[in-house]
Amino acid sequence: MKRTIIIGFAILLTGIVIFMNSCVKDKPDEPPYNAIPFDPEKVLTIGEIKNLYIENEGDYTFTDIYSVFATVGMDEKSGNIYKAAYVQDASGGIQLNFFNAGGLYLGDSIRILLKGATVEAYPNSNGLFQLQNLDVGKKVQKIRTGNFIVPELTTIEQVNNNTAYYQSRVIRFDNVQFASSELGNTFADAVNLEDANVWMEDCNGNTIEIRTSGYANFADSLLPEGNGSLIAIASVYNSAQLVLRSFNEIRFYGNRCGSGGGDPIDPVSELIEDFETASDEQDINFDGWTNIKVAGSRRWQGKYFENDGNTYAQASGYYSGLDDMETWLITPPVINTTGDKILSFKSGMAFWNHTDYDPFEVLVSVNFDGSNFETATWDALSPELANSGSGNYNWVESGIISLAEYTGNVAIAFKYKGSDNESTSITIDDVLIVSEGPAIISENFNEGWGDWETVNDLGAQAWNRDNTNGPDGSACADPRCQYESICI
Repeated sequence: MKRTIIIGFAILLTGIVIFMNSCVKDKPDEPPYNAIPFDPEKVLTIGEIKNLYIENEGDYTFTDIYSVFATVGMDEKSGNIYKAAYVQDASGGIQLNFFNAGGLYLGDSIRILLKGATVEAYPNSNGLFQLQNLDVGKKVQKIRTGNFIVPELTTIEQVNNNTAYYQSRVIRFDNVQFASSELGNTFADAVNLEDANVWMEDCNGNTIEIRTSGYANFADSLLPEGNGSLIAIASVYNSAQLVLRSFNEIRFYGNRCGSGGGDPIDPVSELIEDFETASDEQDINFDGWTNIKVAGSRRWQGKYFENDGNTYAQASGYYSGLDDMETWLITPPVINTTGDKILSFKSGMAFWNHTDYDPFEVLVSVNFDGSNFETATWDALSPELANSGSGNYNWVESGIISLAEYTGNVAIAFKYKGSDNESTSITIDDVLIVSEGPAIISENFNEGWGDWETVNDLGAQAWNRDNTNGPDGSACADPRCQYESICI
């Protein structure tokens, strides 16, 4: 009986299998395939796409089936960008913005159908080039994977000076660190999911901003305190910025370079500086001087005033876009072993716009050596300084400040603090740290002879003033003064 049941069950099972096999198609249906149109005669480079924006003086939307081939240099994996990717080819890089997130990954080689896409520059013509209105499923074709871009080694100075070339490229920096004023901060606000900017610097004082999303998976990480290498995407928002792909691409394992110039500075016997060799609107970078950015990205710069042909040093928060700015310009240490040195300088201001605090302070140190700014001791001095009542571009003489209390090697710091809102410009010129001696006489004869007396000891020719022919009303003892500058 059992044998009969088993045989019957086997016959039934065989029938079911035969029936099922008879229902299976010989060839399964192929998945739907949406071909992305392609015309090999209509292929552009990223550089050519950017040129279309420039030639049209604004946004340009593609109406034909042009394509561009590129490689993904940054995807959305870290959360630092969303519905976006950075791609590049041999001609440059560009940001892609999608309708939906996901679909592209680091190292993907792709073809992008440009029809319907718009090229624009954000936030203006000096900003970041972007391709808008892209659908990964309908406009992007993957060609291969794992084609990772080798980061281009560069410097902060090069990126700051050539944002058009570097934007959206994968780049690498060596010997960089986060600014000392940033240490202890996180990359962004991971609690409130707000973006933040932090400053990175090199050992030559160049700085660049790094912007991080509050959604990045490293937003709540503390900034590394060392010095080393970093890989990022070059971006731009009016000025250069960086976008990090991953926290793991920050390798700051070395010792920091000094936030005061690096190596100790040899002291000098005296200092006489009129800033005439400073370059207009370039950071002051004189031998022995230290020019530090404590907060923000600006330092003291040279400034040429065309009206009087004078060059001086200036610090200003005007049009900086900075919430906080602090910069110190420090003289070389001057030997003051016997305490006989005196200090004098002149200062000016323009367009006073400080309400919460004074922008300018002068300090002195006897233990600053050029490498120890953060640990040196600084005392405030009380010279006459330009202020809100000085009038624009009027020089204020500091007076003679005795440095007798500060024996050893004495350094003077000119400290400016401001912001985009507290934006007064402060200027300094004619800095002297010299041995005290006879009174210094200064006279330009613009207001007449004053207490001076002219005497012609031999012959009829005497010193005279000529506001018309003599340069700046200078005193002149030669009739050729009308034609040549033989004056004192």
